[in-house]
Amino acid sequence: MEYFSETIKAHYLDASALVKLVADDQKEEPGRKTLREYYRQHTGFLATSHCVSETLNVLKVKHMYRHELSQADYLDTISRFIKGIIGGKLQIDELPILSPKLLQEAEILISKYGLDFVDCAQIVTVKHGRFSVLVGDSKSVLITADKELAKVAKKEGVRVWECTTEVPPT
Repeated sequence: MEYFSETIKAHYLDASALVKLVADDQKEEPGRKTLREYYRQHTGFLATSHCVSETLNVLKVKHMYRHELSQADYLDTISRFIKGIIGGKLQIDELPILSPKLLQEAEILISKYGLDFVDCAQIVTVKHGRFSVLVGDSKSVLITADKELAKVAKKEGVRVWECTTEVPPT
């Protein structure tokens, strides 16, 4: 008898990856096709609510200020994000915003690397959130299109897939 075995892992998507999953403008092209295919073929996707909010803000900026999305494209993109991503297989995992652990570690990361709070919250959540107990091939992976965040997360011991230039995790 043959058994199918796939390593179970938590895939944490940051805002830059979430935007790539739904935005069709040219700026999001690098890595978009590979990320979307990976999202369709795997399970266990998570994000912090902060990353979801940041994604909505990025889409707003693309529409209202940079004019990269027409109003029709903006509405379609928001709808696909809410129905297809948030309403699909994405779950929220995060440490409480006022958690002493989050605040303490975010302060260290901000001081050490100059990251913004949302990026720090993402790293701290991957390291200490619900799925931080996973190890080996099952270790959680942070998926990002932000090269600086990827570099810092790797320095902090987080498994990372920078989806614009690296091959997907196995």
